[in-house]
Amino acid sequence: MSELSDYFTVDYLIETSGDLKEASERIAREETTGKWVGKGEPSELFKKCQGTVLEIKELDKGKGIAKCAYPLINFQEDEDPFTAFWLFATGGPAFEFRDIEWVKIVDFSLPPKMLSLFPGPKFGLKGIKKLVGLKEEELLLGMFVKPCAGLTVEEVVQRCEEAALAGVDIVSDDEKMANPAYCPLEERVKAVKEAIKKAERKVLYCAHITTSPDRIKENAYRAIEAGADALMIHILASGFHSLSILARDPNINVPIYVESGGRSIYDRLPNWGLSSSAFAKLVRLLGGDALQTGVVGGYLRPDLETAKQMTEALREPIPGIKDCAPALAGGLKPANLVDNLTIFGIDVLAIAGVGILSHPLGTKAGVRAMRQAAEAFRLGVPLEEYAKEKEELRLALES
Repeated sequence: MSELSDYFTVDYLIETSGDLKEASERIAREETTGKWVGKGEPSELFKKCQGTVLEIKELDKGKGIAKCAYPLINFQEDEDPFTAFWLFATGGPAFEFRDIEWVKIVDFSLPPKMLSLFPGPKFGLKGIKKLVGLKEEELLLGMFVKPCAGLTVEEVVQRCEEAALAGVDIVSDDEKMANPAYCPLEERVKAVKEAIKKAERKVLYCAHITTSPDRIKENAYRAIEAGADALMIHILASGFHSLSILARDPNINVPIYVESGGRSIYDRLPNWGLSSSAFAKLVRLLGGDALQTGVVGGYLRPDLETAKQMTEALREPIPGIKDCAPALAGGLKPANLVDNLTIFGIDVLAIAGVGILSHPLGTKAGVRAMRQAAEAFRLGVPLEEYAKEKEELRLALES
């Protein structure tokens, strides 16, 4: 085969009742050309277009990880790279063969000429910190507005204002705030931005704009014109392309937070679908500045190992692509913040909803308790010890 710079590779975890090598080769072949059915011998062009198996790591009888290489020659050079990746990695019968019982994409690698076609994040964690005036060693702290839906504009404003005054860097809609008639997008954004000015420092408001791909830019423009300085998109509801549409637009120069709820549709089974780390890498390439990766000690998936793998995918060096901030969300609270910072480090977006808003003394105390927990981590003081002299933190741990 020619240079690997002319191919992208996909690592499939395969389990088959038949021969592992034959199953791997069939996937590579059928995800590209299929069998030769013309007269005579296969043409040279056909051979160049067919996928191939580079290596197989056998794990058990009929089970292993096959690295398949797919030629870039099969799609236009200026084609959207995600379209090409998805079409050739998953768009054929790889997941449909009767005798290949289980298939999962666990990783992939793209050559420079394909990588250069992805937008990547405009800001990443460092860029977001710079926007709000934080030093690299300081914790980026956010708050989701809760409840997720069923709030008036005034109720959203009240929560955001109190959190901003108490010291969060970002206030954000949650993923179920879908801009209904009782809490419309422009009215909400204008009111929240006016209220959080009282903090007298930069506090980002992340407005939820999820809609269909043909309307996503319209929603983004509306939110930004109303004052939003960050955006949230639910990538599985709007579609992967919606994210790259936003990231490519030079007029949309604000961070994009990517909500990953529903990701387990792909990754719930250990041997089927798309791994969360591969999902995270795709989100980063498509332009997400922050992605929810989960919380240790929270109430949602993923497990610790999966969260670590997702975090690595968002941080690992990729030429020409900025980092994407791992967002600790899904049950974050003062009681588990130190554990999460110990595992994932300070280079995260720590974003809580109920963990702040449910504090017995109110929202402001909830924010202070989070900051106090972060300070305990920075000083290396046990959380319970530090809480003895910090009422907000003590009450948060007791509640």
